Amino acid sequence: MPELKPIHAVLILAIIAIVALYVLGVGLGATSDSPRAVDPSEVAGRMKERFLKPRPVTAEDLATACPFEDGALAVTRAATCTVDVKESDTRSRSIELVPRLPSILKVEWVPRGKPSVPATFDTLDEAKELDVTKEGADLKVTCLFPAPPLPFCELRLLPSAASRADAGRPQ
Repeated sequence: MPELKPIHAVLILAIIAIVALYVLGVGLGATSDSPRAVDPSEVAGRMKERFLKPRPVTAEDLATACPFEDGALAVTRAATCTVDVKESDTRSRSIELVPRLPSILKVEWVPRGKPSVPATFDTLDEAKELDVTKEGADLKVTCLFPAPPLPFCELRLLPSAASRADAGRPQ
């Protein structure tokens, strides 16, 4: 059998590199958008969804003394409620905070994992999705102004039964 010449080895490595770049381009969703037209936070969000889909927090992961029914937390006007997002074996989870509008809520989020970035939403007026590390987090919710005619604010922490059923259906 003839010996492999250096030029042949270089050609084989070049073909392997081209195939690998093609596979990466297709796998990572290569686009024709110019780099200046792409929002980096949007790209990061898409990459996170594609590769690191954290499971949502479940009712068993939450501990609170406040009324909590069907994934919604009820906080009376001018009261503060604390929610403990318990530790888990899962490396990353997500929790979505969905206020019942037109209620006005103040939310303080303190993750326990290091490094962590606490967040305070003085008026939570739109849905927010937060990441929870395996160490858990503390959530403090204050009802500033409830939606009339209710005497309390409602903050949905878990998907409702209807949205869970929709999520399970094929699209």
